[in-house]
Amino acid sequence: MSENNEETTTIGARLKAARTAKGLTIDDLQQITKIQKRYLIAIEDEQFDKLPGDFYVRAFVKQYADTVDLDGNALLEEYRDQLPSVHAENIVENVDEVQPTRVASREQPTSPASRVRNYLPTIIVTAIVVLILLFIWFMAVRTHAGSSSSTSADNSSVQVSSSKKKSSSSKASSSAKTSSKAASTKEQSIKADGSSDTAFTLTNGADKNKVVIKSTKAAWTSVTTNGTQTWQGTLKADGSHTLTLPSNAKTVKFQFGNATATTVTINGKTFNFNPKNSTSQVRTITLTIK
Repeated sequence: MSENNEETTTIGARLKAARTAKGLTIDDLQQITKIQKRYLIAIEDEQFDKLPGDFYVRAFVKQYADTVDLDGNALLEEYRDQLPSVHAENIVENVDEVQPTRVASREQPTSPASRVRNYLPTIIVTAIVVLILLFIWFMAVRTHAGSSSSTSADNSSVQVSSSKKKSSSSKASSSAKTSSKAASTKEQSIKADGSSDTAFTLTNGADKNKVVIKSTKAAWTSVTTNGTQTWQGTLKADGSHTLTLPSNAKTVKFQFGNATATTVTINGKTFNFNPKNSTSQVRTITLTIK
């Protein structure tokens, strides 16, 4: 009996018991943490020599603990005599420091072509106004040259006609600017594609959409943009992470390891990716940007 009590107090047994209590299998834990299954089994069996090195032993144990709602730092301190020693400052806080993604998350610089597209409406309106004014000037000069011997009444008529044309061009310019401003203030919306609760469409978003991910409990999340992983990590309880999608983003895939404890906002507005209140922890959501 004493041997059984001693076994359950080991770090491997503690972690395994916490995983079982949450109803997670080794395969579930591998999907959430992205730690290889053989390393997770080695941790539970306390065969730490099968891990890549002493640094990874403590890092993987801490991430395992946080994922099953244990305090990773406290657990490392409690069982420090059972674990390989490394300097405290080397212990990382989340998985993307231990297992870097294939492509580093970074914003892409705006290309010259993109900047030109942004200013294209203003350039077009300005060009139209300049052409109208040049036409009015040309017609005024031509009329003045052809009627140099006419009476002052004829000159007055030409001036009135020129004034009316200028007023008309000013109204056209004002109308074009008003229309452009109204188009830019359309409200952002995110709607489900049909009856699906895993596929959504974002319309009237920003040029570079700002995404904020928050969690009330330890939760792993992955974000993939246009087929390339942008960010992944495990948030602590009440933790958050902010990222900005590139301007060429068309499809964004969110993978949640603890969906019921996770919330997402896009450009400051809540993204209700769980409209049917699903209780499934592991979920994959696809967002199409138009």
